[in-house]
Amino acid sequence: MKFAVTIFAILVGLAVILGVMKNAQDTNTPQNTPVAVDADASTEAPDNSQATGTADEPAEDDPTQDDISSAEVAADSDSTPALTAAPTPDQPAIPGLHPVLVDQAKPAVIGFDNPRSHFKLRVELTRYGAAVYKITLSDYLKTVGKPDHYVIHDRLTLPDPKDPSKHIPYEYAYAAKSITVNGVTVPLKNNNAWVAGDVVTTDKVSWVDYTATIADADDQPVLKIIRRYTVKADSYDLSLDQQLVNLTDQPMTVRWEQNLQGDLVNDSGYLGDRRQYVAGYFALWYDTQRARIYTSDSDQMRSKLVNANTPSAWPTRGMNPQAELAWLASLNRYFAVVTHAAIDESVTVTADIPPLEAMFPHIDQSIESDPRVIEPTDDQKVMVLTAATDTLVIKPGGQLDLDLGIFAGPRKPELFDTPPYSTLHLDQTIVYSLGGACSFCTFQWLAHGLLWLLKLFEGQILVLGGVGIGVHDWGLSIILLVLVVRLLLHPLTKRAQINMMKMGKMMQAIQPDVEKLKKKYKDDQQKINAEMMKLYKEKGVNPANILGCLPMFLQTPIWIALYAMLYYAIELRHQPAFWGFFQWVSGDSWRFLADLSQADNFIRISEVPVKLNLYFIHPEFQSINILPLLMAIVFYFQQKLTTPPPANEQAAQQQKMMKFVIFLFPIFLYSAPSGLTLYILASTAAGVVDSYIVRRHIKQQEESGELFKPKPVKTGGFRDRIAKAVEAKQQQLAQKQKKGGNKTRKR
Repeated sequence: MKFAVTIFAILVGLAVILGVMKNAQDTNTPQNTPVAVDADASTEAPDNSQATGTADEPAEDDPTQDDISSAEVAADSDSTPALTAAPTPDQPAIPGLHPVLVDQAKPAVIGFDNPRSHFKLRVELTRYGAAVYKITLSDYLKTVGKPDHYVIHDRLTLPDPKDPSKHIPYEYAYAAKSITVNGVTVPLKNNNAWVAGDVVTTDKVSWVDYTATIADADDQPVLKIIRRYTVKADSYDLSLDQQLVNLTDQPMTVRWEQNLQGDLVNDSGYLGDRRQYVAGYFALWYDTQRARIYTSDSDQMRSKLVNANTPSAWPTRGMNPQAELAWLASLNRYFAVVTHAAIDESVTVTADIPPLEAMFPHIDQSIESDPRVIEPTDDQKVMVLTAATDTLVIKPGGQLDLDLGIFAGPRKPELFDTPPYSTLHLDQTIVYSLGGACSFCTFQWLAHGLLWLLKLFEGQILVLGGVGIGVHDWGLSIILLVLVVRLLLHPLTKRAQINMMKMGKMMQAIQPDVEKLKKKYKDDQQKINAEMMKLYKEKGVNPANILGCLPMFLQTPIWIALYAMLYYAIELRHQPAFWGFFQWVSGDSWRFLADLSQADNFIRISEVPVKLNLYFIHPEFQSINILPLLMAIVFYFQQKLTTPPPANEQAAQQQKMMKFVIFLFPIFLYSAPSGLTLYILASTAAGVVDSYIVRRHIKQQEESGELFKPKPVKTGGFRDRIAKAVEAKQQQLAQKQKKGGNKTRKR
């Protein structure tokens, strides 16, 4: 047994060290600014001769035909120029600026959602602002057992107040909003302003160009805008290359405004809306070399942002003015969409990364709701990030590049350990936090270390010359993790339970004497306290043992870290327990423990969940979940074994109340991820066995007379200092009483 404890201690030690190392790698950053490019830069359409095929057609509801809002479409359909600002003296206003309208409704789709195509992204585009309509992941499914692929970013919609089951399209990600040319602003969110080129798809890349032309009052082209969307095979990256080309022989001032990403799909479920916005930035006030990208104090819960009086995704409240934005991320439970300035694939040093803020110094957000709804809920609001440049100059015949890189994929540690994600420090988006802004409160180093240990048991950590020696099952790995944690915490648990049981029995034994003191000095509480301290000393009751449950509190960081890690670890998503045994015996028709990131689904009773709002959790009743029910039974037996005898009637009443309180936990955890409930159930069951062993040990000590023998107190030790502090306090109370009595006699 000692050998086993040593081995387990080494494993957990490795997990802790790994977690500390991971936590130490906070963040990284760099810089580049957009510059006006000479007229020689190419603006021709892509060479279609490389095409080997064309991407699929979009979904049945054609994204190019969506109505964003009747007011917006009506405004954007007008070909007359919009708001005219005062022109600069050097660049006079160009009269009659307007987008050249075209009559076409050709949708575009790049990439594939078939994993065999080697493309990880399928991106549907719309001509409404040449925007992203939908991004689908080819190697992730929405639900276990169904063919639908996971949509990481969809069009932003508002629920119809008349029919909440229907949604009204409101906005699209990365849509071009407007361009201001020599002080004249031209709206670009118009279907007929953009021409979609042919989709070009090869084995390694898929792309399409959207082009808009701005003309003057004589319909002469003055500015050309080219937006190219590109996805590569075996990559979660979406490139958005943007060129503004001056078609005149005069310098031109421009200010570009567009959308960035918006709200991701809310897939948090059990804990409500856990979506976040995180900003990665360069901390120039102390990291002048741009060695890291940081995210401290920049993560904000979406629910707080949409309800804030003055919401700001960047800069966040209290942010140092020397912070420089490197990238912006939208997160949900497992996935992320991150917008950053385009970087070359050869960049491996964080200091060489261009900051997003250098290109788009004006970052804002639009939070909208249907005006027909008086007090909209969070779900009835939509949020989208927007970005704008400063007023920039394009040389005659020159062009301005505003290229962006977009990551749309899973928040997976192994993925973020590879370039360019490691250079961008996207691992800073992996935070096992339940509070949004308090990653420290969930002991990140410990959470990462425990995840490493869990992956070691599963077999994902390669050892012995690159071989995984685990059990290759996440359910069994969770149980092994329970055994390791329980074994390591056994000495603390044992000591705590012995102290609690001992104190309970000793307090029960002196209870008659305590009652006598209370009757004798019923009108003098200070005297009662002083006499009780004397009684404790006479009977050998050490006040320091009242802190016997302190070791139990030392376990709290482990439980918090485990809770957060098991909830957010993408490694458990769509993973069955026990090698999919329950699916195998049922011909894949029984969903029990088919997905450790969802409730256990012992018996499915409805396809439509019934949600309850219980303060900070939102349980869904969609199936009979057996693990929380078993948990209630095990909780009951654990409480029966660990609760000491009541010292008085009041304590007895409290214990009766606690018997009912423990049944609240299965309600709170009813729709919790089965990986989490499996851990709690296994840990509680192991705790029952642990408590039985400790209880038998206490009984043996009590029968032999060893239990109540006072142990020698080490001089200067913790218990000695506590006892002396209590004694000093007792003497102070006695002196106060004495002085009070003397004053009374003098009067």
